Amino acid sequence: MANFAGQVRQMNENNRWKKFFHDVGVYGVGNVGAKVITFLMVPLYTYFIPDTAAFGYFDICLTAAFLLAPLLTLDMRDGLFRFLLNAPDSTEKSCVIKAASQVLMRSFALSLAILIAVACFLPIDHKWLTLLLLLSVALIEVYGQTVRGLGHTKVFVGMGLATALLIALLSIVLVAWMDMGIAGIFWANIGARLLPIVFVELRSRLVLKYYLRSAPWRQQARQLVRYTLPQIPTILIWWVLSFGDRWFVLWSSGAEANGIYAVAARFTGAIYTFTVILQQAWQETAILQYRSKDRDAFFSQIFTVFIYALCAVVIVYIAVLKLNYHWLVESHYAMSQQYLFPMAVAAGIFSIVNFLEMGYQCSLETHRAPLPSIITGCLNVVLNLLLAPLWGVWGVIAASLLTFTFFAIYRYLDTRRYFSLRPDWRTVIPIVMLAVAGVSSYLALPWWIYLLISAVALLVVVWSMPTSWRRLFSHSSVSGSVSKSNL
Repeated sequence: MANFAGQVRQMNENNRWKKFFHDVGVYGVGNVGAKVITFLMVPLYTYFIPDTAAFGYFDICLTAAFLLAPLLTLDMRDGLFRFLLNAPDSTEKSCVIKAASQVLMRSFALSLAILIAVACFLPIDHKWLTLLLLLSVALIEVYGQTVRGLGHTKVFVGMGLATALLIALLSIVLVAWMDMGIAGIFWANIGARLLPIVFVELRSRLVLKYYLRSAPWRQQARQLVRYTLPQIPTILIWWVLSFGDRWFVLWSSGAEANGIYAVAARFTGAIYTFTVILQQAWQETAILQYRSKDRDAFFSQIFTVFIYALCAVVIVYIAVLKLNYHWLVESHYAMSQQYLFPMAVAAGIFSIVNFLEMGYQCSLETHRAPLPSIITGCLNVVLNLLLAPLWGVWGVIAASLLTFTFFAIYRYLDTRRYFSLRPDWRTVIPIVMLAVAGVSSYLALPWWIYLLISAVALLVVVWSMPTSWRRLFSHSSVSGSVSKSNL
């Protein structure tokens, strides 16, 4: 009997590892697929819209939409996912959805009234299309997180892929065929975000079936708002940290240096895409496993796996770009290669900060999140003002590295009140191998020697991996043993 109980516990542990890796795979397909489709659209846009200023204006409008969407919705997207994921039954889910819809209707009405008033008095190009773009971004983010919170992860991922594919198809029709110019890109992005919502609801009614007029909502609405409002300052600071560096490069080094830096930043987006995949899987796992008895040990194992995977990806990322950069970018952008490694490291530290943020979300104590974010944002501005005039682009990168390191240490210490992370001692090995591969990329070595160094570094990382990775593969044998014992 004791042996059977131990096998059951082992099976349960393997099940949650299997679910975690399954979620990584599902989110990976969605994020990578969407990014590939979006990347493939760049040649079409640059060919059919020769006016770089017009395309730059749309990029600013899209960035502003992503920034303003959480404000427009009071960050209800994160609140819906968090509360729906832990809702025990359909009655509780109905209360959450009814409460969120009531809050959203009031927030949408007030925010849109203010935005329309501003648009009427300011000379904004494509102002009504910009408002529709903002509305579509807000709606699909809220709807997507609702679907995800209800447990339909594959539908959530499918909607992301469908949105990217529709942007591509509608852009071909509206921009290439109908020659609508920048307005065509606006309409393609608006339609691609609204059509998946309409299709999913008409076909499956995943959300509307939970909307009950009789569901009590006022107390739930207060809980949702108490959870989401403290998240807004953190979101604003994240945008400052993510996009403020471009302004400091422009200020300290000029437009040419900013263009070179922007190319490196575009490649660094691959690291952020990888971390988003891990973050989405980790968010769901952390919330569901927060009350488990072995939470600290399990979370520490995931954190160890997270560091290993992150270091391995950065090693491969740097090696691939080092060997192929000469044909990936034009010669006048070649200088951007020197910034790739430190920017990738900064992105990795940034992802660790996101990993540690889950303490606030799991405990529902999001009111503790804004203070460290505000302190970090102020530190980033001060460091950029000090270092950017001295070292130019390198000063901006150094400011990011120092800021994110401070933020990670602060979060690590602060989240100990929620869970204690004790990474495997071998975690130092992938970090050392990452440093070796990164430093060697700056040396004037023959390509095959550098490739050999990177390959050895990657092999050492794989060789030293903790046994946590193997738990997934032992699931089937353990499951079978339990079944036989049960018989």
